Order: sequence, then structure tokens, then C-alpha cells
Amino acid sequence: MNHTQHLLIVEDNRALRQMLTWEFEELGYRVTATDCCTAAIEAARSGKVDLGLLDYNLPDGCGMDLVSRLRALNPAMRIILSSGYLNAEECDHSLCHFEPKPVSAKKLHRLFQSYAATPVD
Repeated sequence: MNHTQHLLIVEDNRALRQMLTWEFEELGYRVTATDCCTAAIEAARSGKVDLGLLDYNLPDGCGMDLVSRLRALNPAMRIILSSGYLNAEECDHSLCHFEPKPVSAKKLHRLFQSYAATPVD
């Protein structure tokens, strides 16, 4: 990575959010972790976020709606939406990549690295 990637994790499961934060920090990311759409939008407005890892079911909204709102703030943001309840066909792949849960931080890291090599539409 050329610079430290700033990753926004939006996950309402506290234990999973903390584990992902630790794992991505160990991989060299700067992490901002939130538990809802409102906090995610605030975090994205307050600083440049390069990447997003979003849960689909959030207490104050839907992860797919949050993808659209984050992309409106930063069209170059690379986003992975993850869910244990949703299937890939229900995800708008033009806006983000979908990964079913459970998924390892190492696999997500590889996906983010491959995104970095791909130009944004």
C-alpha cells in the first residue's frame, strides 16, 4: 500500500467489530469503527475514508442504502458489503462487492488490495 488506507467498519455486533478492528490494524490499516449508519456517515464526512466494510443489517438502516450514501460523499471509496442473511443476487454490484459472512479479515484484505489495482468507474 502506498499510504495507510483508512477503513471504515460498520458492524453492530460489538465483538465482531472489535475483532475486525484489531485484525485490520495489524494488517496496517487506519480503522474507524462504528455500529450504525448515522455514525458511519458522520465518520465519512469528518475525514477521508478509502475503504468501507459494511454489515447489511444495521440498527438504523440497511447497508445497501448506506453504500449509496457513502459513495455520494466519496465516489472513489471501495466498499465491501457483508451479510449472513443476504445473498449476492440481492446486492447492487455496481456500487460494491458482496461477501457472505463469515469471512476472514485476510480475505477481505486481499479483496481491498485487488480493488486498489482497479480503476474506479
